Amino acid sequence: MLRRTARKAFSVLTALLLVTGWVGTDAAVKADGASGTTYYVDNAAGNDGNAGTNPDKAWKSLDKINTTTFAPGDHILFKAGGSWQGQLWPKGSGADGSPIVIDKYGSGGKPLIAGVTSELQTVFLKNQQYWEINNLEVTNPSPEPFSRDWKGARGERRGVYILNEESGILNHIYIKNLNIHDVDGVYTTRSGGIIFDSVGSWVPSAFHDVLIDGNTLTDVDAYGIYISSNCILRYGMGDLWEWVPKPYGAWTPSTQVKISNNTVVRAATGGIAWNVTDGAVVEHNTVQEATYLATNASIWWAYADNNVVQYNESFAAKNGSEDGTGFDVDAGNLGSLVQYNYSHDNAGGFMLYVNDTYNTINTIVRYNISQNDKARIFRYSGSIDTVLNYNNTVYVGAASGNPVMSDYFTKSSGSPKNIKNYNNVYYSTGDKGWTLTGQTFDSNAYYGGKTLVSADAHKVTANPKLVNPGSGGTGMNTVNGYQLQSDSPLIGAGVPIADNGGRDYFGNPLYNGDPDIGAFEYQGTVPPATGKTPITYTPAPITPMPKPPGPDPGNLAPLATVTASVATLSGSSTKGLTDGSYDKAWSSVAKGVTFPNEITLDFGAKSVTANQLKVVTRFGTGQGVTKLDLEYYNGTAWVPLKQGILWTWKYGDQTNEAQTVDFARTTASKFRLKIQAANLQWGNFAINELEMYDKH
Repeated sequence: MLRRTARKAFSVLTALLLVTGWVGTDAAVKADGASGTTYYVDNAAGNDGNAGTNPDKAWKSLDKINTTTFAPGDHILFKAGGSWQGQLWPKGSGADGSPIVIDKYGSGGKPLIAGVTSELQTVFLKNQQYWEINNLEVTNPSPEPFSRDWKGARGERRGVYILNEESGILNHIYIKNLNIHDVDGVYTTRSGGIIFDSVGSWVPSAFHDVLIDGNTLTDVDAYGIYISSNCILRYGMGDLWEWVPKPYGAWTPSTQVKISNNTVVRAATGGIAWNVTDGAVVEHNTVQEATYLATNASIWWAYADNNVVQYNESFAAKNGSEDGTGFDVDAGNLGSLVQYNYSHDNAGGFMLYVNDTYNTINTIVRYNISQNDKARIFRYSGSIDTVLNYNNTVYVGAASGNPVMSDYFTKSSGSPKNIKNYNNVYYSTGDKGWTLTGQTFDSNAYYGGKTLVSADAHKVTANPKLVNPGSGGTGMNTVNGYQLQSDSPLIGAGVPIADNGGRDYFGNPLYNGDPDIGAFEYQGTVPPATGKTPITYTPAPITPMPKPPGPDPGNLAPLATVTASVATLSGSSTKGLTDGSYDKAWSSVAKGVTFPNEITLDFGAKSVTANQLKVVTRFGTGQGVTKLDLEYYNGTAWVPLKQGILWTWKYGDQTNEAQTVDFARTTASKFRLKIQAANLQWGNFAINELEMYDKH
């Protein structure tokens, strides 16, 4: 899916280096047509006073690299077997077709970059693009214990941290063949082995062309791999986790994202997860023993569109009291395809589907195998809409501990609906049966336990005659026991599904005669197809949810410190002026207000550019501001922007009512409202929210 730049050999000089053994066979090779300089780093024999441009004159330290701005096509090669302590943060960006490449040279182990306690991230890029990072060993340990408090003493530690902070779209970041281990972070989605983070409170920010491939991540807290973003606002989406930076930006997805061929072992709360993407492909990964310190799902995704999750093995998740599933289609996902995966021995089950207050619609789960997953096999949480589960094989053995086949939760968004189940095998030695809310079943196989769904019009209840059920081990290729014997009653007993992907779990083509039930399509001699009418999947329409009351994307006011000259009611705080909630008001003293009074927005060292002020009030006829001036600070004095602004309020109840002031686009570190008069029906004035925007 990702376009790879053509490669060619180094120049004649590089060829000579290869002959003399200076460069290992896995050293980076420059892109076709790319110019640039190759720099060598040797912790033992190098010297920062050297030119660094050949192995005999290598640099020595991370400090030398971190103070250098690199150019497109440059290569930074660390000596194999070497080790460095500290943070690696080279500066500069590459260009399209000429990325900057980090790699190793010589023979031996991967160069070690060992993080230190004073730095939260070991390998770091900030607002940089066109980089490829290859063949390093990375750690970031902490002596502090793991904490479920995200503000714990360890901090949000990362092995590799790629940060886009208010920089728009950043291109081409590849992370390949790293060995990352012992990253001791805290319980947040922004802590772990490889973290991509978009922060776009007023500049919509995301990544394009991301490849995370071939990495091994062991003992990483909290996540193995996570793609994070605060640009999530659409379809009524509101509050995220407290550690995600506010204010949130407009939904801006990362695109052309591929996470492949990675192995994650013992991630504290989740193995691989991503949010705010469009078209992400996550394939050929292995996640083992995730959620061993706290519970999330092993592989999950949220606020994303058009996800493809395939050929992954997820197993032995440890905590299943809440999530703990092998896979999780979480909140806000529009269109997910989950196929050809192997889930086994997960404490929370196989599949979790979540919709809180956000749309999670149009999910297909097909040709997967679940063996001895625990607690519940399928869990539906909230108003999941339009799920097609077909041709999956589920085995519930004694090791599963008598799980439920499915359960559900009703949330504020509602209950699950339009869940269709076709051609699945449910083989059980002991289970607690189903909760069937929102589900229909047809042409499935039920054997043992309490799996039977009586309403299934074309069910098969005879012994399915699997080759060796329950014999799957560790590895995608260990599940041949779920193939069908030649006399299986499941052969030809299924219903055809249109647009079925063309293959089964094992790579066999579809169909051989009438469809089989389960994840295997028998390839022997069968009667010809009988012309059954195919099931056609019709995606549900996407209906935008109403925007909840609150500020628009791009509100600058929460970035400021707010102070007021007027005394406040006992227990109240000026923080309520910019907390993003229209339900919380800030109020002046109850009696004896005099004018003028001042409210100041102080943005500190970082000036902002704005041209609109918005004030939201309830009970405006009783306590709304009626006259004010707006000023900004020019560094030495307060300068008027608008004077004598007059407001008349209409409502004396809990109706949200807004007044705006448009002014000339101004850049400043401080803005001030000088309040000259207000309605004082109860002896005080009040404001529910102060907002400031740069409206283009």
